[in-house]
Amino acid sequence: MKQKISKCFFDARVRMLLLLLISTIYAQAQSGRIVTGVVKDATGETVIGVNVTVKGNAALGTITDLDGKYSLNVPAQKSTLVFSFIGYQTVEKTIDANARTLNVTLVEDSKLLDEVVVVGYGTQKKANLTGAVATVDVNKTLDSRPIADIGRGLQGSVPGVNITIPTGEIGSDPLIKIRGQIGSISGNNTPLILLDNVEIPSIQMVNPNDVQSISVLKDAASSSIYGSKAAFGVILITTKSGAQTDKFEVSYSNNFSWQDPAKSIEIGGIEALQYTLDAQINRGEPMPAGGFWRISPESLEKAIEWQKQYGGKVKWNDPVVYGRDWYYDGKDKYGYRLYDAAKAMVRNWAPTMSHNLSVNGKSGKTSYNIGLGYLDQSGMSKTAKKDDFKRYNASVSVTSELNKYLTVRASSIYSDRNKRYPGIGNTSADPWLYMYRWSPLFPMGVTEHGNPLKEPSYEMAASNTDNLQNKYYNVNLGFTLNITKNWDVKFDYTYDRQTSETNSSVTQYEAGATWYAPTAWIENGSQVFVNEQGERVDTGGMPAYRFPVEKYYNSSGPGASQVGYQNKSVDNNTFNIYTTYNLQLGAEKEHAFKFMVGMNRVTSKWSLHKGWKTNLIDLTNPQFPLASGDQFIEGDRNWEAQLGFFGRLNYSFEDRYFLEANIRRDGSSKFPKNLQWRWFPSFSAGWVFTNESFMKPVENILSFGKFRASWGSIGDQTVSNTLYKAILADGQSSWLDGSGNKMPLYGTPSLVDSDISWQEIETLDFGVDLRFFKNKFGVTFDWYRRDTKNMIIEGESLPVTLGATAPKGNYGSLRTKGWELSADFTHRFSNGLGINVMASISDATTYITKGADYLTPWEDRKLGTTYSTGRRYGDIYGFVTDRLFQKEDFVYGADGQIEKITVIYNGTAHTTNKQSSPYPVYQVHYEDNNKLIFAPGDVKFVDLDGDGYITPGTGTNGNPGDQTVIGNSTPRYEYSFRLGADYKGIDFSIFFQGIGKRQIWGSGQLAIPGYNAKEGALPKTFTTDYWTEERTDAFYPRAWNLGGSNTGFSMQKQSRYLLDMSYLRIKNITLGYTFPENLLSKVYISKARLYMSLENFFTFDKLNGLPIDPEAISGYSMFRSDSNYNLGRTGMGTPVFKTLSCGVQLTF
Repeated sequence: MKQKISKCFFDARVRMLLLLLISTIYAQAQSGRIVTGVVKDATGETVIGVNVTVKGNAALGTITDLDGKYSLNVPAQKSTLVFSFIGYQTVEKTIDANARTLNVTLVEDSKLLDEVVVVGYGTQKKANLTGAVATVDVNKTLDSRPIADIGRGLQGSVPGVNITIPTGEIGSDPLIKIRGQIGSISGNNTPLILLDNVEIPSIQMVNPNDVQSISVLKDAASSSIYGSKAAFGVILITTKSGAQTDKFEVSYSNNFSWQDPAKSIEIGGIEALQYTLDAQINRGEPMPAGGFWRISPESLEKAIEWQKQYGGKVKWNDPVVYGRDWYYDGKDKYGYRLYDAAKAMVRNWAPTMSHNLSVNGKSGKTSYNIGLGYLDQSGMSKTAKKDDFKRYNASVSVTSELNKYLTVRASSIYSDRNKRYPGIGNTSADPWLYMYRWSPLFPMGVTEHGNPLKEPSYEMAASNTDNLQNKYYNVNLGFTLNITKNWDVKFDYTYDRQTSETNSSVTQYEAGATWYAPTAWIENGSQVFVNEQGERVDTGGMPAYRFPVEKYYNSSGPGASQVGYQNKSVDNNTFNIYTTYNLQLGAEKEHAFKFMVGMNRVTSKWSLHKGWKTNLIDLTNPQFPLASGDQFIEGDRNWEAQLGFFGRLNYSFEDRYFLEANIRRDGSSKFPKNLQWRWFPSFSAGWVFTNESFMKPVENILSFGKFRASWGSIGDQTVSNTLYKAILADGQSSWLDGSGNKMPLYGTPSLVDSDISWQEIETLDFGVDLRFFKNKFGVTFDWYRRDTKNMIIEGESLPVTLGATAPKGNYGSLRTKGWELSADFTHRFSNGLGINVMASISDATTYITKGADYLTPWEDRKLGTTYSTGRRYGDIYGFVTDRLFQKEDFVYGADGQIEKITVIYNGTAHTTNKQSSPYPVYQVHYEDNNKLIFAPGDVKFVDLDGDGYITPGTGTNGNPGDQTVIGNSTPRYEYSFRLGADYKGIDFSIFFQGIGKRQIWGSGQLAIPGYNAKEGALPKTFTTDYWTEERTDAFYPRAWNLGGSNTGFSMQKQSRYLLDMSYLRIKNITLGYTFPENLLSKVYISKARLYMSLENFFTFDKLNGLPIDPEAISGYSMFRSDSNYNLGRTGMGTPVFKTLSCGVQLTF
């Protein structure tokens, strides 16, 4: 690691020395005159480090000194000097031929209010916005960061935009939500992502280096202009399109980075074996403990001795040796050696690199931009033949003004993303699951007698390489017709094609079987004997065993080798045509109108083909011609279309009062003809109260203030294309017809509500924008409410004898409320030091105002219904944990044993341990009158209903027993803050991002204490802090084996063991240096910057050291649409990583 850091700085020093050497060689006196002067800011303070150059001859340049003074050799003729410095507006001053002195005052660059923001089908000044629109500072957000896509860069950058990165799987998309986690049960709830006004399938395909600007449209008033696909917000990405002035510029940048797990994967060792042993004792089960690998008190002692004798001597990947490392007594296997699955499977400091080249310029009235990008990212799998993600990007854009009336443009974008990964054959239980599946006694990453063993690192290494390749390209042709100075027409046509191709395979493995009974080690017909060190002996010793080498297939995948192929292609045609007319009236042009009308048409058709063939002839070369078994094929195709007509009216009076009205008439092919068309209006207004005369006295304090409000309605049709059609489910039965062919199988037709139509999304927003102290400090606040009306849900339950589920219809509704607060501050000191600070926080909650159980009386609605009417989305019901029972909580007899007592619960007698409290609360509901009886070290719950028993009641609103809301799984109080500074070319920034509140009830052995104590991996956190008689202040209850269940006995869903997924991340730290322009100009470089960056390097959470990332979503994977990846277990996927990087940015 130190070598990599040293290499970054060594390269930086070499480049610096080269630049200095070249500048020395080329330095020469210039003929002309010496011009001197002082550069100050608006307060009269001198400014250090200002670049001063002669316009048209960048080789003539200097910088101001510590007193703000400069001296420059200027040509004798009349010249123009250019003064530029970060944070100030660039100034150009003409100096006469005989002048020798020129003093300049720089004005701070307060572009915040004059900034032009890209909105739907146009632009607006930021100060004039009336909708909830956020802009992204692309340079601060994306520059110098080792990120694979824009989405990861946007995390925490925009209040109200929640971005989750639940896995370290390279090539996966981040999960993006705007204003709440759910907007519809049947819809996709995700924002519309537009690249130059054209929808794209994935934010992964965009090269961050190609991006010019990003706007986020959050309310209906700002996004409704895009119609039905924009119901849950819009992320509007605009790419670079060419220079504004005549120039030719070439830019190159690179980034070299190394990735390592963001959190330590700490799994229990010896203490985990002790936990398993204690769980066996606590359950009253006979010895030995364990499953495939047994544990007894004697074997545990030997494991401890093994660590003393061989720990540090036997390497983690040394071959396993019988007698020394394990023993078989003829019935059970016992292990002494412990294995480190993370070392065997996780690749440390995996390399990644990216390169970007762009050409930008303008010649005459033609501007152009060409961009090329390459990303090569290595995955976290240590043993896989290939685990990487590569992306190739190319873009070209040309705009030419043919005459004052007509401007034409053309552009094209190409993206090729290819992910290669080990082909295991399934995603319900892949090798990452098995890294955590077994106890440390299971051999991992080792061999025996030269043979690999059946374990996940071997299977990754032996698997063939599968790949998922996504290609995208588009071609855009358009023109702008300027009919008059204030009236134009814009037309754009875009054709885009998306293809997704998957090549997969299933191979047969051959390895030593470690699960079941071993076989005798026989050589030359004789039994081999070894001593306790595993050494072969001729006399004495013990008979040796070995793991039988067997052929097998992945236990959760297909039972035969096969080759597979899947291809999906999507063709889209997008037409946008709109006209804009600007009108100003009044003596002072105080009345400003802007009219726009237009049409948007999108047609899409897709086809899917999938095939596979079994029985590979060559297991290492999966191809269809090289497979001899059965061949299968299936496919599908469909189409959809949307057509929208829209209009917008903007009005402003004296830049004080603003009104905006939008109307959209949308038609969708997804609904019956009589319901295809709907009107969707939106309105917004703003008042810049600081432009009122009565605000003049405070203008030095309050520079800008605006109130705004908006309301709008959008139709949502992000639902199935066959929602209103009755579908007959088909399949293939196992019955054969007379010719021996399998007969088709058909199910009951789905029921359809004949009136099914649009879901409607209504948004109400109130906001205020404030800027203080000459725009140095700004605050923005928004409160919003979003209502999903006519939400598509299942209707009232029908009799099961019907054979079909209830039809879906527009029966439901939900409401989301939230707020967003952001602030920023910029300042530059007289010594040239500039600082900038940005911070934001937001929150949202959603209530189901009408769910599928709306006809069920409130008291009978089930607590376990996710979308129950009247319930807050994400609420978790469970018990409130009091503490752990201690010995003093029970009554003991003369024999030292806890006395028994019989209690009557629900009319049934239960025998349980007698409590010492005068008001005991018994938990017999979760006992079995036998071994499952609460004792010291078990969980004691709070009796909320005061009936003397802990009970779940009937699990309804009316009778919850002692259950209550103990947490909520939705992210709450998302916050971020960024600190930045620059001084004399050195820049530094640090970016924090986090979630203030989020809980989940986890799943699997990393989340649930005792989930599979019999033979599963146990986090070190569980095994070092569980209750024993010597450790009564422990956090976790006494050792117990839940047998693979997420709840059981005292581990009921409860407040104490909810996973607190709140966190704070130091998302990025960047340190850079930009070389002075006057030095670079001598080597024909206009800009050069070196930087070093840390991404995700520090995470602070409340997970007590569990190897779970706080952004984890149980069961999520890019390969599955459901939530059952790796059996839905929490944190059991590719580790999330941190990144160290360095790079260079050059402009010629």
